[in-house]
Amino acid sequence: MPAQRKPPAAPAADAGRGRRPTVQDQLIDLIVELDLDPGEVLPPEPELMRTLGVSRNSVREALKGLQALGIVDIRHGYGTYVGTPQLRSMAPGLLFHTRLAVRRDNPRGLLDIVEVRALLESGLIRRSALELTDGDIGRLRGELDALAADGDAGRAGHDRRFHELLYEPLGNALVLQLIALFWDVYRQVEAEVGKPHTDHGQVVRQHRQVLEAVAARDPDAAAARIAEHFADITARFDRWTGSPAPAAEPAAGPA
Repeated sequence: MPAQRKPPAAPAADAGRGRRPTVQDQLIDLIVELDLDPGEVLPPEPELMRTLGVSRNSVREALKGLQALGIVDIRHGYGTYVGTPQLRSMAPGLLFHTRLAVRRDNPRGLLDIVEVRALLESGLIRRSALELTDGDIGRLRGELDALAADGDAGRAGHDRRFHELLYEPLGNALVLQLIALFWDVYRQVEAEVGKPHTDHGQVVRQHRQVLEAVAARDPDAAAARIAEHFADITARFDRWTGSPAPAAEPAAGPA
């Protein structure tokens, strides 16, 4: 039996307090009021023109803007569809501002990205220790073995996949997109500024400590190990840039 549609939501108060809604705003409101799901087709252009009372050019320009934001997906010859949630559209702006900050001798721009990832992962790792299955642990072990075996050449790919496997089973797609976003931007800027080589054996040891804490179903130990992992990244970053390392904070007690 198909799921019933929810009744159209009441229009939200204009956050701009008096700002006249743009055609993009009106299209977003219309999608919400029609209760369309990601992947469902929008009404054709002539209907959108009649509904909004605007020209074809205005509708097309608004749709192009929404496509750039990932809100709609224009498939030429087929129609316009509601987009699937993606945060990739944030990457160019974040990459630009981070590159600009580092170029102006402000390494904080790159360190901020490390801290955001640390906050995200520190909050999730406790759930991983409680919810990952034996099969999930096995996949993590396989990725860690590949990380150890492939050395520096394969480190980035295996390192990234290890962190993805820690959180994929939790089912939070938004968090995975955020982690991927900050990972991609960090790696691009890191490569551009020529960060010095880091010891591969140490990277493997840190990931193994995280895995063993998760495999032991110990959320406190898992949180402590992931915090140590990111603290080491931050310390290496500070040595690289010549910045004074921040004072260590006392470890948090069991949550």
